[in-house]
Amino acid sequence: MEAMEDVYAVKSKTHLSKEDFELIEAAKATADRLHMDEVHEVAAALRTTDKQVFTGIHIEAGVGFADVCGEVAAICTAVSHGSRDYEAIVAIWGDGKGAYRLLSPCGRCREIISDFNQDTWVIVGSLDHPYKVKVSDLLPLKNP
Repeated sequence: MEAMEDVYAVKSKTHLSKEDFELIEAAKATADRLHMDEVHEVAAALRTTDKQVFTGIHIEAGVGFADVCGEVAAICTAVSHGSRDYEAIVAIWGDGKGAYRLLSPCGRCREIISDFNQDTWVIVGSLDHPYKVKVSDLLPLKNP
């Protein structure tokens, strides 16, 4: 069983840089600026390899399958500005009153992020103990 656990071990877990902490702050600012209870509660910030930062906010739809995650909204913003090579991404839940929580991307977001760059760093953990992992480590069997 121990060998099986090694297959799923996160190999790329690492500490955050100053730029990563700035990315978290960009997501918080977007969450604060665009928050609407039960409609826009999850914001994301994305940094490209040329150090541009794009943000997005999730859209909660009346029908669940039409929801747009914050990460996808940030990616759409980056793509609409011609940027497709991503270095790092973070998603933050915010209550609009100063409380935040780091979120790990859902399966759909993991797939979309990795479709652009399997080496994109994803900031996860908690705000007290954040760390980053490669999106490829969040999808260990995508390209075995």
